[in-house]
Amino acid sequence: MYHRRRLTALSLAALLALSVAAPAAAREFGTIYVDGTAYRTFENPARVDPGTGTDPIVAFTNFEQGGVANFAPGDGSRGGRWAVSMATWVDPSQARLLTDYDEVMGLVADGDLTLERVEEADFRCPILPAGRPG
Repeated sequence: MYHRRRLTALSLAALLALSVAAPAAAREFGTIYVDGTAYRTFENPARVDPGTGTDPIVAFTNFEQGGVANFAPGDGSRGGRWAVSMATWVDPSQARLLTDYDEVMGLVADGDLTLERVEEADFRCPILPAGRPG
């Protein structure tokens, strides 16, 4: 069961990385939310050693949305070296769009979300303000 759960988490983390980091030539952008603001990302994510991510980002296992990060560019960020955690809605009927890291952590504290750190999914990828051309 543990290995199946870990494989599922890694698969979802890979999907997060792909959804937020499409090839630049295609000009497709994924979305990452920070403090209620949508940011975009493109390019291919770079692999980093497991457990070396420094900027917290949350992906969701049972609700489709962009990641929710703790830092925006220039806002305490260490350069988009993402420390990936996977969140799961305890009651999927309560799932909704989340755009603020503190709100995610509050829902974890309240027991509405579970959160698992997935060190093997850490990656590096920059994010850009949503309104500027790439």
